[in-house]
Amino acid sequence: MEKVVLKNAKIVLDNKIINGGIVLENGKITKIYENNIPECIEGIDVKGSYIVPGFIDVHIHGAGGADAMDNTEEALRTISKYIVKHGTTNFLATTLTSSKEILKEVLEKIGRLQNQDIEGANIFGAHMEGPYFDVQFKGAQNDKYIKPAGISEIEEYLNVKPGLVKLFSMAAKGEGALESIKYLKENGVVVSVGHSGVSFEEVQEAVKAGITHATHTYNGMKGFNHREPGVVGAVMINDNINAEIIFDKIHVHPEAVRLLIKVKGVDRVVCITDAMCATGLPAGNYKLGELDVYVKNGQARLISNDSLAGSVLTLDKAFKHLIELGYSIVDAVKMTSTNAAKEFSLNTGVIQEGKDADIVVLSPDYNVEMTIVKGKIKYKV
Repeated sequence: MEKVVLKNAKIVLDNKIINGGIVLENGKITKIYENNIPECIEGIDVKGSYIVPGFIDVHIHGAGGADAMDNTEEALRTISKYIVKHGTTNFLATTLTSSKEILKEVLEKIGRLQNQDIEGANIFGAHMEGPYFDVQFKGAQNDKYIKPAGISEIEEYLNVKPGLVKLFSMAAKGEGALESIKYLKENGVVVSVGHSGVSFEEVQEAVKAGITHATHTYNGMKGFNHREPGVVGAVMINDNINAEIIFDKIHVHPEAVRLLIKVKGVDRVVCITDAMCATGLPAGNYKLGELDVYVKNGQARLISNDSLAGSVLTLDKAFKHLIELGYSIVDAVKMTSTNAAKEFSLNTGVIQEGKDADIVVLSPDYNVEMTIVKGKIKYKV
């Protein structure tokens, strides 16, 4: 394995920023030097840029013209290569509501590349978004395939490859929902409430059954009302729920993002992109699964009814938006990396000796200059 030494950096630790250097060997962070590395050790001078943990995206469908639902390894590799340029070092390839046969095929492709050394960001597993949703809050999910949850079908998905499905989004609605949530939790899967119109009380029951995550909070869920707090109210009030947010300034007003962070705390908010295949491509018409989408002015919308259809966001942009909103770099790191790493028990997400060498070098104005995945430089300006 190659050894990488970065010198003359501002290193963003979990509670402060230090000036110094960092040594990466055999895919791990082996040494952190405060006040820089001894002159005798050769390395890359990053000239005062920031070193932060690599971004982690637990909800991304596609980028660079490819989508996980293309059902090819090549598509997954394309997504990986594109997002590594924007500082993402680990991600969950995310499915869409579809037929059982297709979903199992897509999972198999993701499973083949899971934790393999590919050209870009590491695919650490799969996020199944659907098919157990609420038609009323389907968003850009194909209602042709929406159905109630059932353990026997979930078992088939988990059996494609044990340990592959890390996150499962569902409406927590109807017969079989609570049993399915319990079953997923028992099998080590993080269960998320999303695309759901259930009541506040029903979410509370689902939380008891094992829900600990919320899919793109505010979007695709019953909103907050002072007489019926809805799904949003339940997400805010349960301390054990990690709340995803798409911070592209389109899906959610910046002040609604601030409200979520204020209520949940910086340790319980997880920035995601929910990006689709048009990310990084010009305006025009595209596909999201089987649905037709147009992209214009940085927004992806369904041609059929103008609903938002995923995003064209990258996590480096979300990071900048957090800084613009007044959060510190330390807090922005938590919401783009550390929190997701903790939630999914990854040995990354914080700059610390012994952690995986998943690192981003950011310029003083937060542009990605270099991305390192498991100790290997995968992108450099």
